[in-house]
Amino acid sequence: MKLVLSLCLAGCGVASAQLSPVPPPPTALPAHPFFITRTWYIGGVGDWDYLTIDPTANQLFIAHGTEVQVVDIESGTLAGVVSHLREAHAIVLDAQGAYGYVSDGPADMVRVFDRRTFQVVANIPTGPSPRSMALDPATGLLFVVGALQESGAPPVSSRRNPPAHGANAPPAASHGPQSIVSVIDVEQRVQLAQLILPGALGFAQADGNGQIYATVSDRNQIIRLDAQAIGAAVHRLIDEQAAAEKKQTAAQRSQPTPQRKIPDTPPQLDLTRQSPSEAADAYPHTFRLDSTCERPRALAIDTAHQRLFAACSNYRMVVLDADSGHVVTQLPIGPGADAIGYDPNRGLIFTANGAGDGSLTVIRQDVTDTYSVVQTLPTRQNARTLAINPSTGEVYLAAVIYGAELNNVNRASVKMKAVEGSFQVLVVGN
Repeated sequence: MKLVLSLCLAGCGVASAQLSPVPPPPTALPAHPFFITRTWYIGGVGDWDYLTIDPTANQLFIAHGTEVQVVDIESGTLAGVVSHLREAHAIVLDAQGAYGYVSDGPADMVRVFDRRTFQVVANIPTGPSPRSMALDPATGLLFVVGALQESGAPPVSSRRNPPAHGANAPPAASHGPQSIVSVIDVEQRVQLAQLILPGALGFAQADGNGQIYATVSDRNQIIRLDAQAIGAAVHRLIDEQAAAEKKQTAAQRSQPTPQRKIPDTPPQLDLTRQSPSEAADAYPHTFRLDSTCERPRALAIDTAHQRLFAACSNYRMVVLDADSGHVVTQLPIGPGADAIGYDPNRGLIFTANGAGDGSLTVIRQDVTDTYSVVQTLPTRQNARTLAINPSTGEVYLAAVIYGAELNNVNRASVKMKAVEGSFQVLVVGN
């Protein structure tokens, strides 16, 4: 059996004027290079997905198989477990420190758990196979990206007077795969509606200012959603559905033969088709990427400078203007980056490259639009997701060690299997 283990800026005043900072050369290394400082073996079974950090409570949340593991980042030990899930994918934490939300894919649910007891306190139904999530704190809406469906379904309802085509006109009916995004009111703990969006949506991220961004891998796009506009459109749909149900109920009472009641299901807002002008603001803004970024996988946001960082499948990271979608620059990264993180306190971007031998790309942001790769740190072959502690600057990656298992029937057949108890967190610091 063989295991593969894997500047300083200065400003000076001259006659009340300030000299512009000079960016370092792109090959410059940080004064204190990053390295793996610790490895925490926390065990557990099954595949894993996204990581989320709570720097205030000093806890790291890991979606791992049928549970969410909560790691105390001071001791590197398990502080608790959110259990009895079918398959955890993503964790979102509220700003008040009271509750967490985890997408449970095969269950078609978002589980709400108490962050003190780690007990599930509510189950919110979603569309099929929820995975990535983004919470907008202003509206209290949780956007849950779910499974694909084929296009060609009939429109939600017959509409009159569609808006004229123009800069703000909604797109024409799309062809190809479509994604279902569940919109959840976290205060009421209910699914309000489902959005139908064109393309295969992947990672979703909120900017904290009312905008939701998501990658669309099969179309080489990033979309931006206005949470407030979608919330208004969704509530109009709910009012329409309630009025229709009330009318239908009245009609049933006037007939001698009872009829079947309309199912009490969340309405769908089809954002792939034309709709009334009052819903135009709910349509996504589409940022189209060229060949510099193929099949974008992961996303991070610099809210202070309105910049998006997208990790792409062709070993590139692109920087975009979050308002216009203009590509500012692109840099090389490693293969298989399923997560990208931005440390605003230090101006650093990290990509978790889990394919190949496994690596962590460190990119420095010196001024708003000056970026350079300053380090490529070897990690583990499957360390593909990460979380950043903004307080300490540490980066956490999850990984497992694989070993070769010989088939007893045919010894020439070799199967790679995770070594029991080897699931671990790599702590990267400098």
